[in-house]
Amino acid sequence: MPNERSESPTQAYTVLILWLYRRFKKLLDDGKNEEQVREAILSTCIAYDNMCHVDSLKAAKHDLPFPSPLDKAWKLVSKVIDRLHLRNHVDPKCKRLYNTNDKIPEHYNTMACEQTFVWASRYKKIVCAMPHLHQFFFLHRLVKYITTSTQKNATSYVKYRYFQNQNQGNHSHINT
Repeated sequence: MPNERSESPTQAYTVLILWLYRRFKKLLDDGKNEEQVREAILSTCIAYDNMCHVDSLKAAKHDLPFPSPLDKAWKLVSKVIDRLHLRNHVDPKCKRLYNTNDKIPEHYNTMACEQTFVWASRYKKIVCAMPHLHQFFFLHRLVKYITTSTQKNATSYVKYRYFQNQNQGNHSHINT
C-alpha cells in the first residue's frame, strides 16, 4: 500500500532512476553516441528535498543495471536539495554536497514541483471523488487551462507594460 503522506527515499530513487533511464535511453535510440549521452547526463541536475537520504541508499552506490553509459547515470548526474528545503537540513554534509548555489544558477526555480503540489492540493477533494481514469483527464485539462490562462495573462501584462511605456514616452514628448 503506497504511503500517501510522503514518499520514502526508496520510492523517490525508483522514480528518479526510471526518469533518468527514459530520458537518456531516448538519446541512444535517436543515434547519439555514448559520449554525447554521457555529456547530456553530466549537464543534468536533479533537485529534490530529501536528496541526501536518496543518495545515501545502498542501491545508489552501485552502477545501474542498464547498458553503458546509462549504468553510470546516477553517479554522473548532479544532485541538489532545493533551495526551500536546504535551509532545514542541519547536517553540514547536506549543505556541502547538495548545495544548490554551487550547481545551479540563482534564477533557476528549484521549487517548481513543490509549488505545483501546493497548487494541485487545492483540487484534492474534487479529484479524489472521481474515478481513477477521470482523475488523469481532469488534471490534464486543468493544467492545460491554467497554462493557457497564465500565458494569456503574461502576454496581456507585457502588452500593458509596453503601451504604458509608450504612453509615458508620448506624454513626456508632448510636455516638452
